[in-house]
Amino acid sequence: MKRYAEELLQHERSTIQVKPDGTVIITPHLQQLPNEILARIIHYILEPEPGMSQPDSRGVCDQLDLCECTLVNKQFYAIAYPLLWREPVLEFDPTQLQRINDYLATKEPPMGHYVRKLSLDNHACNDTELLLLMRHIPHLETLSIENSPDDHLPPMTSRSLQHLPHHCSHLTSLTLSRIHLSEAAIRAIGEHCHQLTDLIFNIITDLKDDFLSALSNCPLKKIRICHIGERILTEKLVMDMTRFQDLAELNLTIYEPSGLIMTIANNLQPKNKTAVDPCWPRLQVLNLECCDDIDDATFICFIKTHPHLEFLRLDGANLTNASLDAMAVSLRGLRRVMLNNVSGISSGGVRRWIQNCQGLVFVEFRQCDQIVGRDVLETYNDEPRGFLDLNEDDIFKIRRAQGTGNVHG
Repeated sequence: MKRYAEELLQHERSTIQVKPDGTVIITPHLQQLPNEILARIIHYILEPEPGMSQPDSRGVCDQLDLCECTLVNKQFYAIAYPLLWREPVLEFDPTQLQRINDYLATKEPPMGHYVRKLSLDNHACNDTELLLLMRHIPHLETLSIENSPDDHLPPMTSRSLQHLPHHCSHLTSLTLSRIHLSEAAIRAIGEHCHQLTDLIFNIITDLKDDFLSALSNCPLKKIRICHIGERILTEKLVMDMTRFQDLAELNLTIYEPSGLIMTIANNLQPKNKTAVDPCWPRLQVLNLECCDDIDDATFICFIKTHPHLEFLRLDGANLTNASLDAMAVSLRGLRRVMLNNVSGISSGGVRRWIQNCQGLVFVEFRQCDQIVGRDVLETYNDEPRGFLDLNEDDIFKIRRAQGTGNVHG
């Protein structure tokens, strides 16, 4: 019996014992799995369920799952523990960050060196704690800091932020919301963060129009700026934007006149050259509000020199069907378009554009008075005049109707 068991288990590292009464006891010693296999298992645990989109940041449940993985054995611990610290999740507990700071100050090897992504708000963090934390996380890459609109909570301020770039010079993405950002803090970002590609400012008070000039050493690829209240887009700000030749996304909310973006980009084209040099040769995403000063001529000139646009959103632009026709010719890779309060385009122009713009997968119109949904797609559900949402299936139906000659209207 012992020999038979040995033959069955010869591929396993197991201890086999035969008791006097003939009972066979097999004690398996599991072989170590390759670390690559364990890493795949742990990453699988963190993946969202089928049908759910990938979240922008890790959730509390993911954090708990990683904690469970660290308890399996030493090998799981060695793989899961760095991942646990890669993106710490903070809850609304004012004492949690203090405990983390105390832990990082004493732990060897330094766990803070694993931290790559962090999201903070003033429910869980204040200036003092942020100053302590930044000294332990030198390899941080993605940081989001938000002050709550709750006036009862002390906000995080530039008192701590101006020291952040010195300690965290490897930042590639920085999101700041509801913060008074001093000139000293902006200069520090420009002086130390030479890998910063994504800049997202949301409701930053007292932001002057020359702040981008202080960031000229940053290889920005994404600029998102949202400001509540009156905000004037100046020539200085736009000219500073044109310095970032790798810019792939430009998103301005509540900035006017937004047409200045296209006007300056168009004016920078040499008049004596037949070839065009785009202001932003890699621009893929453009989102502008307050576009009253953008007309067909300005828009068509701009898209001719920026053919790589994939996402376009304009609010209030004075465009007609001529701009739609130009998009079908110049923007071959265009996939998603959102137009709001654009009254010069018609249902027929939209239908012709969709038939000719082969890359489209999503179209949204809001308050575009001439558009009637059923005139674009015969089976379209009733919507108020001027409103139209088309997904990839709807767009396919419009193109198929063109192929069969069954075009409504």
